[in-house]
Amino acid sequence: MRSPLVLAAIVATVTAAATVGHAPPAFAVVWPDVPERVARALTAQDPVTRRMAAQELSTLGRARGTPLVLAALGDPDVEVKLAAAQSAIRLRATGATSAVLPWLGDREARLRIAACEVARALPDARAIQQLARGLGDADAAVRAAAADALGTQASADAVAPLLGRLDDASPQVRIQIARALARLGDKRAVVPLVGKVQDSVVDVRQAVVRALGELGDARASQALILTLRDNANEVRVESLHALGRLRTPEAVETISPFATDRNPALRQAALAALGRIGTRESMRALIGALGVADDAGGGLERTPARQALVAVGSAATAPISELSAVLKGSPNPQVATSVAWVLGELRAQSEAPTIISAMRRGVLPSAAALHALAGAGTRDSIPVVLEYVGDKNPVVRSEAARAAKALLDPTRPDGRAVEPLAAALRNTNLSQDESAALAILLGRTGAPRAAPILVSLSNTKKFPVLRLAAIDALGTLGPADADDALLEKLDDSDATVRLHAAIALGDAGKDRAREALLGKLDGGEELDRAAVLTALGGVLARVPSEGAIIRLARALELGAGPERDALLLAIGRSNLPSAVRALGTLLRSNDPDDRRTIATVLSAQPSGGPAEALARGLLRDPDPTVRAQAAWSMGALGDAADRGGGSGGIDALTAVIPSPDLDTAINATAAVGRLAARARSAPLAVRVLCPLLRDARTYVRVNALAGLAATGARCGDGSSERAALADDGNDLVRSAAAAVLQRPSPASMRTADTAALERCAQSDRSGAVAQRCRGGIPARADTAPGATHAVDVYVVPDTSTTPRARVAYALHIEGGYLRAGIADRRGACFEPVAPDGELSLERPSAQAR
Repeated sequence: MRSPLVLAAIVATVTAAATVGHAPPAFAVVWPDVPERVARALTAQDPVTRRMAAQELSTLGRARGTPLVLAALGDPDVEVKLAAAQSAIRLRATGATSAVLPWLGDREARLRIAACEVARALPDARAIQQLARGLGDADAAVRAAAADALGTQASADAVAPLLGRLDDASPQVRIQIARALARLGDKRAVVPLVGKVQDSVVDVRQAVVRALGELGDARASQALILTLRDNANEVRVESLHALGRLRTPEAVETISPFATDRNPALRQAALAALGRIGTRESMRALIGALGVADDAGGGLERTPARQALVAVGSAATAPISELSAVLKGSPNPQVATSVAWVLGELRAQSEAPTIISAMRRGVLPSAAALHALAGAGTRDSIPVVLEYVGDKNPVVRSEAARAAKALLDPTRPDGRAVEPLAAALRNTNLSQDESAALAILLGRTGAPRAAPILVSLSNTKKFPVLRLAAIDALGTLGPADADDALLEKLDDSDATVRLHAAIALGDAGKDRAREALLGKLDGGEELDRAAVLTALGGVLARVPSEGAIIRLARALELGAGPERDALLLAIGRSNLPSAVRALGTLLRSNDPDDRRTIATVLSAQPSGGPAEALARGLLRDPDPTVRAQAAWSMGALGDAADRGGGSGGIDALTAVIPSPDLDTAINATAAVGRLAARARSAPLAVRVLCPLLRDARTYVRVNALAGLAATGARCGDGSSERAALADDGNDLVRSAAAAVLQRPSPASMRTADTAALERCAQSDRSGAVAQRCRGGIPARADTAPGATHAVDVYVVPDTSTTPRARVAYALHIEGGYLRAGIADRRGACFEPVAPDGELSLERPSAQAR
């Protein structure tokens, strides 16, 4: 399969691109004299000076700040203590919980609450006994904080004290106790909690019902069914959610009427519960809810009923036959649309003929059928889809184009599509965007005879959008004798045309294009050398030659600035031993910019070969930015010993993770995860990555969790991952934790994982994280790596309108990993093996909290 170069300029506010959390890096960037100044201020006689110093402690990083925090926690001034407690939480300061436990006996309520907050954030088994005493405090706020803290201790010893206070006079304390018991996951709490479902306070009943659902014990089912009669809708909604979590089949009959209730919250909760229960009876109830209420519009968007049916179908194959039977009958268009939508979402390819037949019979609207075929269609469906690419209805045309894009695979040429698409392009009523979409589809046919049509369209200067689409399509089409047309466009007066032509040539150019491009570099005429080198790098990745490497190495003798990086990348992308030897020679350069680019492009070479040895050597480079990129490349270059988890590169990577060089630690953590995933080695991931979930450095935690998700590994009983989802202050960390919990897990963890995802979906402060958590746990997941491609990301900081060299970046890659570093002399970050999916720039690592 071809690996196209995708050149993407991501304009991002790189200094403020991520939500601020509560955990700074262990090695913060501070002036050398700052820790000494803060330490002196903490010993000042003036309490105001000490207070200001205590507030500054969290900026020092974990290594420098922890000893000073522990000292400040013993200060006689209450305000200093409170500020130090918050700094201890932010720094995850080891020993802070033990230091604050005496505060639980202090007369100052704020100190008692702060002690509970520290214990909550930094669990310590020694705190359980004193927190249990805090449940008897005279102040309700302290009792609530103590209950909250006990819920995070992950110890069975915390259960009995909480159960003993279920009848606390304060509703807020009772709520916190219910939440804490749910979080501890101990089934001893089920029966006592059942006794509280009739509490006099609505909020307490709601919390108790939610806790019973999260505990996942079938003994609560009958009590929860009874709570569906509660006079408060909030309690009934929570009861529906809980019965869904318990997957209680006997509740289906009671739940079903709520699926068409007038109250939207009740209706949606009932639909979700029926989807989770997943029995044939619940599925029939869901089918009965199609075409009414939220699902009555007949549109092609997601609805609660449709999503619930997808949840049923993801866990079993039987529902597909039930849905097929509906579509084979005579449903109304709204019901038929929803059924087809679900079949498409389930990728039920066996039902493609049923979908097509329903459309032919007039039962299923054309747009809905085409929408479904984008997911459920097969290669046999392509001729049917192509019938509609020129339809009079723009919605139908749009869905046909979407389906064709999903079904056409340029690696499996299909000439049947060329004529229908060419005919549709002759429709003068099409918008420029529609014509561009059809041009892209011509490229996806992979048929060489589409090339003349696309070449003609690429010369259409009157329609710039169509022209660029045609150029891109020539790149997607692959080698099809279009080199001359694309080479000509490298001389176009429009820089955008030159850029698209360069990318297309890199994707599709052959030997002839390679020689022509080299000739342009050697010539004296005016040309866009950046575009030429972009094209040449892509061509050499597919059709390298010894002569090209020699000529490029010679050009390096005079190359400088951004062009020098482009030349190094072009050499490094050539999959020949001589390219690695050339890079090894160039590593003698005293210029760290050269060595950093070489460290980056080494990962374009085969794994386990000479390039891996060069990258491992660069882990010891004197420049930290070089070491960071070498660490990242090691994730693609690991040899067989690495993949077995034995030694070699793995040892070299684990050795640099504790380094004060933050970007190196971040990239090394990702590299271990990538190696473990490629080897399908869960033990390696557990050994190296699980301890890092407690690391103070935010992006190290993100990459550790991403590695666990990629390998399907879990740490112990999974409580560390669930704690990261519930408590971490950084959105990216919580999102990565959700990805871990969404992997299929052992039965012993499944209930707790589901409950944690449910809590996140309902209450996470980030809408994006909550949405991620709503994905639930899939029936299965594949850890095999997918297709990759090369990508250039141009980093444009918020203070500029153009890419800037050597600016710090953190690149978030599909799959969850973060790559940290600084941009090269072009103002770009080159990634040779980016997986398919989105890329985004996040806050640079030194600014992450």
